[in-house]
Amino acid sequence: MLKILRDKKIAKKIWIGLGLIIMPAFIFWGLGGAIGGKSEKKYAGEISGKKITNQELIESFSAVKNTLLMQYGENFRQVINDTDLESQAWQRLALTQEAKKMKIEVSDREVVERIEEFPFFLRNGMFDNRLYNDLLRYTFRTQPRAFEEETRQNIAILKLYRKITENVNIDEQKIREGYERENQKFSVYYVSSLPADFAKKIRPKEKALKDYSAKNPKLPKDKVKEDFINAEALRRAEEKINQFTRELKSQEFRQAAKKCGLRVRTTEFFKFGDKIEGIGASDLFWNTARGLKSDETSSIIRLPLGFYIIKVKDSAGIDEKEYNEKKALIRESLLNQKKQDKFNEFLIELDKKISR
Repeated sequence: MLKILRDKKIAKKIWIGLGLIIMPAFIFWGLGGAIGGKSEKKYAGEISGKKITNQELIESFSAVKNTLLMQYGENFRQVINDTDLESQAWQRLALTQEAKKMKIEVSDREVVERIEEFPFFLRNGMFDNRLYNDLLRYTFRTQPRAFEEETRQNIAILKLYRKITENVNIDEQKIREGYERENQKFSVYYVSSLPADFAKKIRPKEKALKDYSAKNPKLPKDKVKEDFINAEALRRAEEKINQFTRELKSQEFRQAAKKCGLRVRTTEFFKFGDKIEGIGASDLFWNTARGLKSDETSSIIRLPLGFYIIKVKDSAGIDEKEYNEKKALIRESLLNQKKQDKFNEFLIELDKKISR
């Protein structure tokens, strides 16, 4: 069918990455456990009500194996044992079926051109018929006709991906946010009200514990005191941060903190994803600081350790010239991620149509 490919010499920069890797049979197939239980049945399962034969599943296994081999080359052995070949084989069958439903077509010329792009079939910059057949025989262990059909399916799946994600876009605001997440740094003043600080001072009386136990009958007796202290500490911490919020309406940050008996602390510069000493992950602090105006205080921030209110001390890291230079790259990265997210949603729905 594609004999023209095996007779045509194409000049390209040489790069033979795979070599003649002789794969052991158990690595090549890995089908024993996956197909063995189905071998007595005529069909391996169904996709959208269409029955899938054992042979179709075996061919899909082979296509998955070949794709991994092309992707990872000499590192193939390192990834094959960590790959769920059966799931990928079923997913490939489902994707190919979806491509047919959407009437996605792939011409012989497209298959030829795609195979011509594979650098491991070149010798001295030209397509080499002997190398092609040797690699298919000893490395891929696949007949040329089967390999070409796998290539046709790969192109169809790529076209399916493009069709599913063709309307995905990224607006200017998201591009800007992507740049700021990578570069913008903040230093903030903050006040904290932590339940752990209040818990140290709580000494519950016996009557209070009995009343608490009566209100929480499912709580084990040996947990009553600890649970009471935690709940009371949380209540006091929240009450204290609310008091601070009220004082901020009429007083400056430090004055309000002093009146409430709270301490104002300062962070070092931190970026999105950094950890702040004594607080932990800074994402919520960073997102909050990004939305604050000069001298504006935040609303109450709830973190696992307790309650916080912040005020921006300083910011850095934004270079408008650099942003304009990198905007296209940031857009491409964010767009690719968004497309992948949408396609992953499509795959989740597709998986529901598979019955093994």
